[in-house]
Amino acid sequence: MEKVEWDDVQRLVLSGYPKLPFSAYVFWHFVPGEVDAARKWLRRLSDRLTCATAHSDQQAINLALTAHGLQYLRVSDGVLNSFSLEFLEGMAPKPTAETKFPRRSNVLGDVGESSPEVWEWGGWKESRDIDGMLLLYAPDKTKLLSFIAAEIDAMAGAATPAVRQNGEPLIVDGRIYDDRKEHFGFTDGISQPLIEGSPKANGNGRKRSSDADHNKKLTSDEKRILLVKPGEFVLGYKNERRTSISDVYPERNDGSAEPQDIRRNGTYLVFRQLEQDVPAFNEFVAKTAERVYGRADEPAQEKIASQLVGRTRQGDPLVPIERPPGAAPRNDFLYYFEDRFGMACPIGAHIRRANPRDTVGPDADTALRLSKMHRIIRRGRPYGERFDTAKENAGGKQATRGISFIALNADIAGQFEMIQHSWLNNTHFGGLYSGTDPLGHFSCAGDVATIQDRPTNHHIDRPRPFVRVRGGAYFFLPGIEAVRALAR
Repeated sequence: MEKVEWDDVQRLVLSGYPKLPFSAYVFWHFVPGEVDAARKWLRRLSDRLTCATAHSDQQAINLALTAHGLQYLRVSDGVLNSFSLEFLEGMAPKPTAETKFPRRSNVLGDVGESSPEVWEWGGWKESRDIDGMLLLYAPDKTKLLSFIAAEIDAMAGAATPAVRQNGEPLIVDGRIYDDRKEHFGFTDGISQPLIEGSPKANGNGRKRSSDADHNKKLTSDEKRILLVKPGEFVLGYKNERRTSISDVYPERNDGSAEPQDIRRNGTYLVFRQLEQDVPAFNEFVAKTAERVYGRADEPAQEKIASQLVGRTRQGDPLVPIERPPGAAPRNDFLYYFEDRFGMACPIGAHIRRANPRDTVGPDADTALRLSKMHRIIRRGRPYGERFDTAKENAGGKQATRGISFIALNADIAGQFEMIQHSWLNNTHFGGLYSGTDPLGHFSCAGDVATIQDRPTNHHIDRPRPFVRVRGGAYFFLPGIEAVRALAR
């Protein structure tokens, strides 16, 4: 088993910072012509970045850079071209005379109300060329605001915070609520891969169903289902295909002969600001409950909501797995032998599309191996205030809320983009005849949500999506030594 250099990896790869529930994602531009100042700032910042082996309940800071930011730092063409094409092109390449609507926007389903043309940042208009992002985490709101102010002061002369099209600072907040639920009311962050060789995979600090089980090793079933090779998430190590990034290191950007690959111990970070329309989702759930079950009481609505997602709002999967009362939600389950035809968890449900486990492939075992090649680590958090019916009815205007979606992966095209295009947006996913992800931002003509049932399935017309993309970008989350190399 390869040993990952965790001391050089930023901690976001291993932890979503659950003990630091308040966060801010500060987007910035380098100051034009101040490369030396930028390098000095990065050099100082590299000593404060939170590494994967650090444990702090006070605050944490991570750094991510875009291809535009690497270019500013005068990274050589050879080094820059060693990064993936998707990262270099960015999430939203601008239209050209030949390509009026770029391929990547089509692949991601970023059309209509989610088109980069109407994004608040990162799209085709102003606030496009973001150079980097600081990811700040704190235990409470007051400390987070002080943290933000201190970091903006520290970057003075080297970088400046970006602004939205309306002139407001481009700082997206994040919040883990006490019940760990997102704005549609579902417990979030349950289904995460375990990196082979990581502390959690080795039984150190894993969350189990009881304190007595806290440090137990993974069972054989858990290993088979959850363990993923480190190279799927950290560059420089073997992935599920038993390959890794090139062993031919490009010349270091300071011109010395010493080999240094700034990709090593880094990963690609996908950031999407996804706005959620909670009233529209709630209305759809109520109407669907009335149509399918003939009533719209709370139990009927809860059942419909869970069928759209694939889990209950408390996080329990719908597949027929027996578990003791009060036990933690299970994640070591499979679909093929337990619910092949979607009678418990609909085939088109959100979590079944996002991670089909053992169902997309020539056989169950092959499908499970293939699915591990497309896993992502999710580190997103809700932003904005919780929905309050009485408060918003009184105020008239709906408040803005959603998910600060973050995905970590070593292959943007084969992981994040593949999941988005081939599973979430696919109208024929799993043998279906129509319909896309019921929680997704992409919809097409005649879109429906299908709930498997006997004697016939339910096909419910889906209105416009309940989620819209408001901004986004592809970043690189470098290893800490790579940040120091860039600062030289």
